[in-house]
Amino acid sequence: MPSLDFLTLYILIFMNALTLCVIWAAFAYRYRPNPPALYWLAGMALNMIGGGVLAIQGNEGSLVPAILGNTIIILGFGQFWIGLRRFQHQAGGQRHVVACALIAMAFMIACYDFDRGRAIVYATGQACVMGMSVHHLLRHRQPGIGMVVAVLAFSVAALGQLMVIVSNGLVLSHALDFEIYYVLASYALLCTVFSCIVWNLGFAMMTIDRLQDTLRRMSETDELTGVLNRRGLQRKLDTYQHDAKRTGRALSVVLIDLDNFKPLNDNYGHAAGDKALQQLGQLISANIRPSDIVARLGGDEFCVLLPATGESEAARQAETLRHLIATTAFEVPDGAVALSASLGVSTHIASADNALDLLIEADKSLYRDKALKASRYTDAKRA
Repeated sequence: MPSLDFLTLYILIFMNALTLCVIWAAFAYRYRPNPPALYWLAGMALNMIGGGVLAIQGNEGSLVPAILGNTIIILGFGQFWIGLRRFQHQAGGQRHVVACALIAMAFMIACYDFDRGRAIVYATGQACVMGMSVHHLLRHRQPGIGMVVAVLAFSVAALGQLMVIVSNGLVLSHALDFEIYYVLASYALLCTVFSCIVWNLGFAMMTIDRLQDTLRRMSETDELTGVLNRRGLQRKLDTYQHDAKRTGRALSVVLIDLDNFKPLNDNYGHAAGDKALQQLGQLISANIRPSDIVARLGGDEFCVLLPATGESEAARQAETLRHLIATTAFEVPDGAVALSASLGVSTHIASADNALDLLIEADKSLYRDKALKASRYTDAKRA
């Protein structure tokens, strides 16, 4: 196996890091604020500086550039771990990384006349911060392939550093020829360089997945009330109805429509109407189970999705919500008003072709409730 020139590899570290700096700078600028991208940019910037410092020593292995360059690279790898922490909205971590880099630097200085010892120290330092990143990724699993790509890349690079540690030990015990070690070390460094590209690709995929998820949630959230909108409800309803068909469990929906919302708008203005809708959304959300879903379909119409809920239980939940709405004081300028609501309930039918059928049946039930109220009101007037 031919050996690789270390000076060329150091230059490769510099150029690779410079390229990834440009990519993360673009991510950080285009999708700002983006704290993880800033730390990953810092990590690549430190790797670029470290690669440049290591290149100064050439193939001779000068002491000061070797110690300083490897310390900077350990510090740079630590920024990837901090970026992962920021990705999970976790603070801190910088003191741990700086301490790790300074400890490694101190041991390398202590081994100033022992090059095999220095090699073991910097390989251990790099492997430690890589292991911290792998541990964090596995502990805080992210949906999508990006996390898997990053874990595999860090693991391969850490194994390369482990090989450097073991092969140095074998050289010291005279079980491995130095020339063979030199070849293995050069390929381990090359492996780390290309693994760095791959784990940054994993980070980029995680970032894009996060951005797409944010956009999806924005597109499925009602801007006024903060609950799901019709699009979001449709996606949830499709998923839950599929599960209901597969498992045979019941699925119910409750439609809620305010009876006297238009007079509120006319008398107190649209701002008061908007506030009442916000209050209604909060009221419903606070009085349903964690597994239930609330959505605003438009205007003053809301829907509650009740998974694993039969017809009688759904009817009881609807009456509970009706009572809560009727007994709640909705705030308006200079006071409060009472509102009432009509409700419609529908339960999943195994023969239903699609989720829309469930909403159609609930809508029919709601209008029957409205008609019944109107009939009672007419009878009361006649009386």
